[in-house]
Amino acid sequence: MSQTKISPKQSIHPYVPLQYQHFAVDVFFEEQAEIHPIWSGEGNLSYFILNPQSKAVVLIDPDLEILGSYLLTLDQNQLRLVGVIDTHTHAEHATAAPLLRELFQVPYLMHQQAPSQFVTDRVKDGEQRTLGGMTFQFLHTPGHTVDMTSIRLGKRLFTGDSLFNKSCGRTDLPGGDAGHQYQSIHQLAQFPDDFTIHPGHDYNNHLSSPLSVVSQHNHRLQISSQAEFIDFMTTHYAKEEKPDNLDYYVAFNAR
Repeated sequence: MSQTKISPKQSIHPYVPLQYQHFAVDVFFEEQAEIHPIWSGEGNLSYFILNPQSKAVVLIDPDLEILGSYLLTLDQNQLRLVGVIDTHTHAEHATAAPLLRELFQVPYLMHQQAPSQFVTDRVKDGEQRTLGGMTFQFLHTPGHTVDMTSIRLGKRLFTGDSLFNKSCGRTDLPGGDAGHQYQSIHQLAQFPDDFTIHPGHDYNNHLSSPLSVVSQHNHRLQISSQAEFIDFMTTHYAKEEKPDNLDYYVAFNAR
């Protein structure tokens, strides 16, 4: 993906322009944080959350495939990794979180139901943690997986594979439950309209959407009942191919 210079307008001083392979051209600002979306694979998104005043970084859903981009960015900008978070046990790619935890001796956070033995900090629904001067709130939003957690930072919601811009995460993979997914996406839709979602995947190059737009245009939120939603998800994904190397990635990320 070609890279262009990011305008520093609206930035938190001192602005740190991160222009590396895999980094998207968009950057978002919230309280004391710069939010840098990162592409990996086809439509996969991870997030580099930077406090430019302290040069502290939290990585959300880091992908092992692009570990080098994370390491180069940290080293060349003299940034400090202070924590890694996985929103859930991924089935489409390998997480880099355990390796980053070992390399930098930082906390690795996931929901308390996550199976991985490498997790150092298990969070509960509604729990808050401050990392690098940035406060994250963890919201248990099961449905895609039992350990699926969305993350709030100010008016930003990192929704992982719960709620996407125009759809939601599939529920036919290990740990999926369409009934729980219906409840979770409607829970997220209850946040104020001026909140913004940052999903774990997007296949149309949309990095974020205001919740007001998502609520109006996301078909999955328009389904009128939980029973209808379950029927739709069951029928829809019965025709969909499973991700490549599904069993391997689930086992790798759960080890």
